[in-house]
Amino acid sequence: MRQLCIIGRDRSSLDIVAGTEGRIELEGQDVRFGVIETPDLTFDPDLDSNAEKVFIRVRAFSCNYRDRALILAMVRSNRTSNYYVVGSEFVGEVLATGRAVKDFKPGDRVIADGAFPESGDPAVAPGLPTNHGSRELQILHRRKLIKIPSAVSDELGGAFTIGAQTSYSMVRRLQLQKGDRVLVAAAKSNTSLFAIAALKSLPVRVYALSTSRRHEERLLDLGVDGLFTVDPSRPGWSQSIPLSDQQDDVAGPFDAIIDPFADIYLGEIVKVMAQGGRYITCGIADQHSSLLGDESPILPIDASGFAISMMVQNLTVMGNCLGQTSDLQAALDDFATGRLALPQPTRVTALDPKTFFEQTYLQPGRFGKVTCHYE
Repeated sequence: MRQLCIIGRDRSSLDIVAGTEGRIELEGQDVRFGVIETPDLTFDPDLDSNAEKVFIRVRAFSCNYRDRALILAMVRSNRTSNYYVVGSEFVGEVLATGRAVKDFKPGDRVIADGAFPESGDPAVAPGLPTNHGSRELQILHRRKLIKIPSAVSDELGGAFTIGAQTSYSMVRRLQLQKGDRVLVAAAKSNTSLFAIAALKSLPVRVYALSTSRRHEERLLDLGVDGLFTVDPSRPGWSQSIPLSDQQDDVAGPFDAIIDPFADIYLGEIVKVMAQGGRYITCGIADQHSSLLGDESPILPIDASGFAISMMVQNLTVMGNCLGQTSDLQAALDDFATGRLALPQPTRVTALDPKTFFEQTYLQPGRFGKVTCHYE
C-alpha cells in the first residue's frame, strides 16, 4: 500500500515510488517527502477484534493546518525515524466489514467522523481517527466513519470532515437569531469558508474579516455581505472596522463572531462586539514558533483589556473542538440538497506530491483546500 510521508534521515530501507521524492522549505526548514510502498494490510472479518471494524481503501486525502505543526515536529526531531505519514482528512471506499457492522457495506464511500468530545461509544476515543490519512489501506472502528452521498465528489470528500464538522458545531452553539450580524475572521481559511457557506442559508447578515481583499468577489459569491480588511500586526486595528447602531448599515457591532485563530484576533475583535455578543474560536495560528525556537510574530493579548471588554459588554466567549456526528451529517445533507455551496478543492495526483505540498502550504493565493488522489 502507498502513503505520502515526510522522510527521515535514514531512508535506506524505504521503497519510494519513482518520481515522488522531493523537498520543500517550510518555515525555514528543509522538508523531504515521498510516496512510499509498504506491505498491504490484511483484514479478517470473522475475527472478534474486527467485529465493529471497517476495512477501507483511501481514494484521496488532504493536509490540514494541524499537519503543518506535525510535519515541523518531525523535521525538528532530527528526523531519526524513517518516515512520518501525513494526512488529517480522507475519502475512502469500503472493502470489507466486521460481523457486527450493519451501517456500511463494500463499495460505500466514507469519510472520517471526528465526533468530539464523545464518539458515540465509550470504548472508542473521540476526535479524528488518524493523523495518517494518506495511508492507502486503513482499518477503523465504524464509529469513526460516516457514509457520504454521491453528490460529494472525491475532491470534496477528501477535505470535508474538519471544516464541516467544526463550522456546523460553531454555528449551532452560537444560537443565532434572525437579523443577527455575524463576523467571520480569517475569511479565506478553510474552516471560515465552510462557516460562511453554512451561514448563507440562515436569516443573518454575514461579514468577513481578512488581511487582504484577494478573493473578495468569491467571498461575496459565498454569501458575505461585506468584507473588512485589517493588519493584525498593528495595535488597535479594530478601530478600522466601522461601527453603527443603525440596523441597515453595513457595519458592526456584531452579535456573533466565528474566529479560527484566537491568538491573532481575540484581543482586538471583542471591541467590535455588541452588548451580549457571542464569540467562538476553534484554534490558534502560531502552532510552530515554539517547535522552531522562534519568537512568536503575533501580538500578545492584553488580558486586562480583554477582561474589561468581556465584562462591560456581557460577552460569551466559547472554545470549540470539532463537533458532533449530527453536525457532520447536517453538513452532508445540506450539501446534497444544495443548501451548502462550497469552493471545489484543487485536485493533485499522489504521483506529484511536490505540487500538493506547495499548493497546500506555500501558495498564499490559494482559495479552498487541495486534495491528493491515488489514481
